[in-house]
Amino acid sequence: MGPPSVSAKSPTNYNVLILKNSDAWGSPSVENTLTNMSIPYDVMTSTELQNKTAQDLIGAYDMIIIVSDQGQQFYNEIGPQMGKLEEYVKAGKVLEIHAANWGWGGGLWTTPLPGGVEIKKSYSNHDYVLANNTTLTSSYASHGYFVGLPANAEIITVQAPTGTPDNTRPSTATYTFGNGKVFVTGLTIEFSVARKGPEWEAFYRGIIMDNLGYSSIVLPPKAPLQRGIDVMLFNFYYYIQYHRALDEYNVLYTEAVEGGMDNETLGIAQIQNSTAAEYYANASQYGPVVSNFPRIYIFIDLRKAALHQKQAVGILEEAMADW
Repeated sequence: MGPPSVSAKSPTNYNVLILKNSDAWGSPSVENTLTNMSIPYDVMTSTELQNKTAQDLIGAYDMIIIVSDQGQQFYNEIGPQMGKLEEYVKAGKVLEIHAANWGWGGGLWTTPLPGGVEIKKSYSNHDYVLANNTTLTSSYASHGYFVGLPANAEIITVQAPTGTPDNTRPSTATYTFGNGKVFVTGLTIEFSVARKGPEWEAFYRGIIMDNLGYSSIVLPPKAPLQRGIDVMLFNFYYYIQYHRALDEYNVLYTEAVEGGMDNETLGIAQIQNSTAAEYYANASQYGPVVSNFPRIYIFIDLRKAALHQKQAVGILEEAMADW
């Protein structure tokens, strides 16, 4: 009979827990964003969390989001519960920490974040997004950068207070922890999503999708254009697949060049990579891809981008297997 089929989870089938005692900078931006994306969520205070075990959290939620800019009571109560949250992540879940304090709430972190990571106070009006060479601007865009990140950390943004990226000051990063993932940011997500333009919401939507997709097992459906298609689901799937394949391609291509792979094979892989990039650019012509997940008109281009990018990876993997 073969293995059972596995379907991608629709955004409506995820469960997210938001931890906060008050709105960060007076705005429920996290709740608003999740609502706009049709992602269910619960809200819990630091005191209420004390009544939950790690197993309670593991059984109920795919991701936990700690909101920025809380009062001191929140951080005083979250600190002793960090071990419980670490156990949650190690079980294969995602912990998204908005670590920007020194805000209106007046509170400060009392303990390191999972893995001993700490945030250092540093205000910046500009933060640079490494993946697409763009800059997020706000007043302030970030309140700090991280030290003690593990070697496996992926840096997403760095502070750029003068407009030039400072790679010694990572302001957003992700890293594996046990079987799960920790996302940390010093960006003023809640303030800036509410007040500084659609590029901030588009950026945060992408973060949420990437984080939720981290531990999901998703396989493409046999007939994606059937009547009643969940467009957001399939666009989400191919978006994740494209970016994962692109990351893998970049690593493999560097290894292939350093290993002396022949130019003909490299050229064939490059053609597939370039074709994928063209299709992804087509999907981006209507604005940020993550903002258009509900739109059918990006589906074909996004799907072709993912498939060609996977072909590029396959070409390199097959050639390297013969080394």
